[in-house]
Amino acid sequence: MSPPSHLIIVCGHAIWLGGPSKGHDESEWIIEAYKKGETPTFIAHIKAGVDLLTQDDSSVLVFSGAPTSPLTQLSEASSYHSLALSNFSPPLPTSRVLLEERALDSYHNILFSLVLFWKTYGAWPARLTIVSHAFKRTRLVEGHCKAIGFPLDRVGYVGINPPSVEEKTGSMEGNQLALGQWEEDPHGVGEDLASKRRARNHWGVGQGLFDDDGERERAGVDTWRTEDGGESLVEGGRRPWANI
Repeated sequence: MSPPSHLIIVCGHAIWLGGPSKGHDESEWIIEAYKKGETPTFIAHIKAGVDLLTQDDSSVLVFSGAPTSPLTQLSEASSYHSLALSNFSPPLPTSRVLLEERALDSYHNILFSLVLFWKTYGAWPARLTIVSHAFKRTRLVEGHCKAIGFPLDRVGYVGINPPSVEEKTGSMEGNQLALGQWEEDPHGVGEDLASKRRARNHWGVGQGLFDDDGERERAGVDTWRTEDGGESLVEGGRRPWANI
């Protein structure tokens, strides 16, 4: 049987703690104040990812997101997976669902998921579909995917916005500010973006891409170690996923 070729990434935005409402009561979630009222959108993101997975036998679904709250070591990815298992039927084909539990921002949702796919299947995906907010499409596709070097003509995007997103001016302004920062620092290695990751990394989750030099060489990816112990792509270096 040939390996899968389509990577679907559902980007995490909060942590579902479990509960009888299966995520429909916001009190079951750990969310930031500005995301109040958005939990139905997170459920819609999860459902969209599950639907894509069940429609394409060549696909793999990755729930992506680290443990980002000091209140629990539960990751965003694991909580999304649990919610999917609780809410949607028929049952998920679990052999085609992966958990990426280290990403602390949207750039790493994509890059860590891409590397996890390779570590699992020994091949790079030919196609990529990202599920997140519609208003983040420019940042994730034209910003992050371009910086990572994944061909944009092989990238799909499913964008689902929170209700009345136009009224959430703080969230929208914050997203535009981050877009500007990523334009200046496309791999997020500068202090402004790195400090945001550190502030979310309450549990000291490792930020390296590969386990050792041998694995990195087998992957065929050029990287360098950042000052804070992370690992970044070398600008202009080898990107084997670009030539599938």
